[in-house]
Amino acid sequence: MKRSTLILSVLLVLSAAGNLAVIGIFAGHWLREGGRGGNPPGGGVERLMALVPPPLRPEIDQVMRPRHEDMKAHLDAIREARRTVNETLRQRPFDPGKAEAALAEFRRSTSQVQERLHRTIVDRMAAAQEAGTLPPPPERPTKGKGDDRPEKDGPPPPQGH
Repeated sequence: MKRSTLILSVLLVLSAAGNLAVIGIFAGHWLREGGRGGNPPGGGVERLMALVPPPLRPEIDQVMRPRHEDMKAHLDAIREARRTVNETLRQRPFDPGKAEAALAEFRRSTSQVQERLHRTIVDRMAAAQEAGTLPPPPERPTKGKGDDRPEKDGPPPPQGH
């Protein structure tokens, strides 16, 4: 192989690797942002916690930690329910009744943790308000420059005549 061909081949491989790295960085950022700019990453819990004033988040996080015995029991119940759902959906012959029961238990166990989180958020924010320490709500990210319409689907209402 000629030296010039070898150099061109190495440059081509390095260029392709660089392009893939840049694409990976952008794809990772896009996935982390949920495919949309302006929204907190992750699922519902992250979006919900983004609405909680930052000074209150550590308190809520402490209550939801697994080291609290009742919270540990809730999380263990979710893990067990998830395991049961997994086993039930993989069983053959498939038993719809068992699957329904397993999924119902999973919903119940996750609902208990969700209710605890919601109750904790409300309790902490109410206590901060009563103490006069509740900060103002966070600014809402705008949809676009100069777009001060409320966020809703569809075109703006027609102007009256």
